[in-house]
Amino acid sequence: MGFLAGLALLLLGLHLIGEGLSSVKGKRYLLARAFSTPEGLLLSGFLLGLLSGSGTGLSLLALGLLEGGIFFLGQAALLSLAATFGASAWVGVVALAQREVAEALLVLGLPLFLFRGSRSGGLVLLGLGLLFLGFLQMGQGAKAVVPLLNLLGPAPWVLYLVGILLAFFLGTANGVAALALALLPFLGQEGGMALTLGAGVGVSGILFLAALGGRREAWALSAVLFGHRLLLSLPFLLLLGPLGGLGVVGLHLLSHGVYALGFLPLQAFYLRVVQRLFPRPSISPKYLSLEALETPSLAYALVRRELGRVADAVRDMLAKAVRILAQEEGGEAELEALEEKVDRLTREVVLYTAELSTRTRDERAVRFFVAASELEHLGDLVRRVVRQAEKLWAQGLTFSPEGKEDLLEAGRLVLGRLERMAAALATGDKALAEGVLSEEGEVAAFLDRLRRAHLSRLESGRAESRATTLAHLDLLITLEEVSSGVDRLCRLVREL
Repeated sequence: MGFLAGLALLLLGLHLIGEGLSSVKGKRYLLARAFSTPEGLLLSGFLLGLLSGSGTGLSLLALGLLEGGIFFLGQAALLSLAATFGASAWVGVVALAQREVAEALLVLGLPLFLFRGSRSGGLVLLGLGLLFLGFLQMGQGAKAVVPLLNLLGPAPWVLYLVGILLAFFLGTANGVAALALALLPFLGQEGGMALTLGAGVGVSGILFLAALGGRREAWALSAVLFGHRLLLSLPFLLLLGPLGGLGVVGLHLLSHGVYALGFLPLQAFYLRVVQRLFPRPSISPKYLSLEALETPSLAYALVRRELGRVADAVRDMLAKAVRILAQEEGGEAELEALEEKVDRLTREVVLYTAELSTRTRDERAVRFFVAASELEHLGDLVRRVVRQAEKLWAQGLTFSPEGKEDLLEAGRLVLGRLERMAAALATGDKALAEGVLSEEGEVAAFLDRLRRAHLSRLESGRAESRATTLAHLDLLITLEEVSSGVDRLCRLVREL
């Protein structure tokens, strides 16, 4: 138990250090610098890892930048590798662990933590103190795990596999490296180095877990990082004997440095492999043609047809959102593919109409430009509907049966109007657009009745209505905004 308690203290210490360093000034500047060149990204990632103490946290940040379209896959992988390299330096700090130093750090950190202005510094000192105490406690309790180590056998490749599994599930290579240091008297130098080397590969597991949680981009990123680290770690595993002079800390730093630097020449190869393993359906315009720009009347007709595709994708998003609300299961992940289609096609339409406007100076190009932007905004609103409901369900709350039915009725009403607007936009049917616009007053009155019905449920003391009132009203407002966007697009149809 003493060994496991020490491991818990060590992991908590690493977490507190990362929390304390998260507010260090200059990290935003370093991240901005990362966009310049691969070398700049490598240096910035290293410094970010060094300042945060968390390669795992920055790997998840890289995934977020990849999902947002800010980073390409190669950039996200390089940021993750460089940040883990920088964070690996913190393992060297563990070697300084002494009980007197740990106690002094805790005593100094507590008063700093209690004051708002110095709280970050207090977290770092408290984290270091717990890190040292955990490491020392693990060393004292290490004898308890000796039978397990004997069962596994002393073979370095076995400990290498154990390191992969531990880092995969713990989400920290530094924590496993510190564990190897604590067990060094029992594992021997080669055994400790093998365990540490495996941890450097297994830390990619946090991204696999993110992929299993529905984050699609994580599959490719985790595959690249795991495969790259596995490939480059094997020479180290074969040369543990000659490299024994490096020790656990030296090997930890060197291996992660090689992973980061070695990625640059291998990047193109990995990207080709990933494209084969995780092929993505291409999203491209179906109707836009560069040749048609020479004939403006044809080009405008093609833009209209392409906008119809965008409108259909937004309609499909709202249909899925209504289904998710009805079944109370699912989430934003189900809308990602459609939203990506909306975003990419909108971008192509905007660029195409901009070129068309340059050539013709026709006001219609501006109206098509506005229509494309409006459709992209509707897609964002639909995703917000699902996000609001998902957030409510995550808290263990659900709408009252009457409230849920009201929201579904509003969603179906707006969906019907969106479908007719999409048809009017694709075909240029102004009469159909006028029909949708004629309902504007009725829709406003209907949504007002739903708000009054919700108020009545609140006045009657319905517990479910009280617990979900903010989410309920927010969803009604969002659906009303979608309906208003439909009206604006119908007005544009009249002018096209």
